[in-house]
Amino acid sequence: MHMRPVGRTVDVLESAGFEARHVESVREHYTRTIDAWRDRLESEWPRFEALVGTTTCRVWRLYLAGASLAFSERRMGVDQILAVRPTRGGGAGVPPTPAAWYGPDGRP
Repeated sequence: MHMRPVGRTVDVLESAGFEARHVESVREHYTRTIDAWRDRLESEWPRFEALVGTTTCRVWRLYLAGASLAFSERRMGVDQILAVRPTRGGGAGVPPTPAAWYGPDGRP
C-alpha cells in the first residue's frame, strides 16, 4: 500500500480541475472502528472460523491488531476529501459550508 500525504492528494485533484471544499482526518475514528471490528471477530470467532477457516481468521486478527496500532501511533491515516469540479461560470452546485450539506437529522 502506498499512501500519499493529504496535501499531495489535494494537489492532484486541483491539477485535474477540482476544487477542494472540505478535508477531514478520521484517523482516530478509524482506530476505534478497527478495534470494534477486532472485538467482533474475537466474540464471533467460532462463527467466522466456520465460514472462512482458522488461517484466514488469524490473518485478519493480525491485520486488525497491526492496523489499530499503526493508526493510533499516527503511522497511517485516513482522510476524507470533498472535491467538486466548478462550471466555467465558477459555480459548483454544492452548498458552501458543511452545515448546509446535512439535513435536520444530521445525515447527508
